[in-house]
Amino acid sequence: MSDQQDADLLVIGCGPVGVMAALRCAQRGLSVIAIDRSTEVYPLPRAIGMDDEVQDLIARAGLIDEFRTYSTQLPGGEFTDGEGNRVVGIELPLGTVGALGHPPMVTFDQPSLERNLRAKAVAAGVDMRLGLESVALTDLDGGGARVDVRGADVDTSITARWVIAADGAKSTVRSLRSIAMIDQGFDQTWLVVDTLLRDPDLPLPRVARQHCSADRVCTFVPGPGAHRRWEFQLRPGEQREDVLAAESIAQLLAPWGTPDQIEVTRAAVYRFHANVAATFRDGPVFLVGDAAHQMPPFNGQGMCTGMRDAENLSWKLAAVSSGELDDTVLDTYDEERRPHAADQVEHAVDAGMLIEAIAHDGAAALESGYGQRPFPKLAGSAFAGDHPAVGAVFPAPLGRPEPFGDGWRVLWAGACGDVAELWRDLGAEVTTDAGDSSPGLLSDAQVVVVRPDRYVVAVANDLADATERIGAWRRGATA
Repeated sequence: MSDQQDADLLVIGCGPVGVMAALRCAQRGLSVIAIDRSTEVYPLPRAIGMDDEVQDLIARAGLIDEFRTYSTQLPGGEFTDGEGNRVVGIELPLGTVGALGHPPMVTFDQPSLERNLRAKAVAAGVDMRLGLESVALTDLDGGGARVDVRGADVDTSITARWVIAADGAKSTVRSLRSIAMIDQGFDQTWLVVDTLLRDPDLPLPRVARQHCSADRVCTFVPGPGAHRRWEFQLRPGEQREDVLAAESIAQLLAPWGTPDQIEVTRAAVYRFHANVAATFRDGPVFLVGDAAHQMPPFNGQGMCTGMRDAENLSWKLAAVSSGELDDTVLDTYDEERRPHAADQVEHAVDAGMLIEAIAHDGAAALESGYGQRPFPKLAGSAFAGDHPAVGAVFPAPLGRPEPFGDGWRVLWAGACGDVAELWRDLGAEVTTDAGDSSPGLLSDAQVVVVRPDRYVVAVANDLADATERIGAWRRGATA
């Protein structure tokens, strides 16, 4: 951080993605200021689903024990036709964990997560200033940026080496930087209804359901505890104020239960978009979360995609700040995250198109190809070789249930081979005879390289290619 700058990093927006970015940067040694126009956590749930990769991030951030108290495993999902018959789906036994050691998907209470994240961030040293909004942003001649901020009794500026814009779908920062959003061609209006069960014995599905009726498609999600969510697509001509009326909501919920059985706690009309920013980086400014991408919620990946942004960026900023890597590594944030986020958006759009197809064609819609896109991996200059695991998240080593950690790892199948000074300089944990703990990766290779965000860089017989790629970011670095 320059003597003239207030912090290494300014985070604008203290939703879950912004605070996760602030927390992870602070945990890695950066000085961080975070601001938000609101003074309180939004009290009602918005995001509701979280996959195992983001659960693992929660664990590495030190919050997994608290998180388990307000989350629950989602035991599966299904697409049904208009009569409620399953067209396609999957159910998992309770207690199922995936390759990272966590349930494949959980539902959770977002306000509880946000409160925990904020408390953890402040404890880690984040200077959180609430009731402030950004009104102007200017690059500084010597590097970094100045952000003019305004609040009830505040009119000042904050300077930082870097700025993370986590200020949502209507991002002020994105607008100030004139970054366009690229429309992926999906816009629908839906009513989202959050409820609490008054009747715990009400016979509702135990799995998430996409109810594909030609009359009206809807989504049902069983949340943690007594929380249940319904999402109803609006028909052409229906008006926001009409569907938000209590009698209208009761009519929509009638096939599932009565007002005596289901208490409505929140109802909101949303326009589901599929947009990706034209770039995720503009000089010292980085977009994350909804400021960078928006997608329909059918796969539960909106917030998860933003959390991946936060972790991808935080370790790179920390490596540049410490002098371990040259700042050219920051170019890989856009290179890696923008295509991956675009793929996630397309996945979500596919799910929406499959819902519509089943509503009209039933089981025959499975021949459409919607929903069969493989889950995306990261790609770019960091990754060496074409092994299927490269660009994917490193699975939990057998016999190591603790959180993965935040550093580089080099795992050898047998005795340690030639380890270049680069990996020692990066503080990599070098493990020998790791074949038994990672049999799926080291059965046909000698060494696996895993970077701080747990993505596999290389699965190879030696370290040469990975050393050359990562070394390219080392050459200009100065402590």
